Amino acid sequence: MEIGLLIRYGKLVPGREKEAIDLFAETAKFYEGKMKEKVLTYFEPFFLRTSDIEEELGFFIMKGPAPEVFKLMEDEKYLWLLMKAQYVVEHLKTDILTVGEGIQEQIERASKVRVELGI
Repeated sequence: MEIGLLIRYGKLVPGREKEAIDLFAETAKFYEGKMKEKVLTYFEPFFLRTSDIEEELGFFIMKGPAPEVFKLMEDEKYLWLLMKAQYVVEHLKTDILTVGEGIQEQIERASKVRVELGI
């Protein structure tokens, strides 16, 4: 089963804009490499056009087989990139996503729970 990974970030830390832009390129290259290695089945960066830009400037979305994504999250380079991001962007957040067939499984589970609870 596939899962998703969402990494969100806010505004660039003042005075560290160059480092943040360089890190964006380094991070995109890393995830593109993971696509080529078949660790990930999907990767795309996004910038928000509307939002509270201080809190949410952009995000990366990735998908892949659950074991591979969990393994990726323990990869030293992944951890290094996240650590660098903590110093150059604000509001850094990482979330695991339910995707693909997991969506239907979650809906079916909710339906069964509703029946069990008599709701």
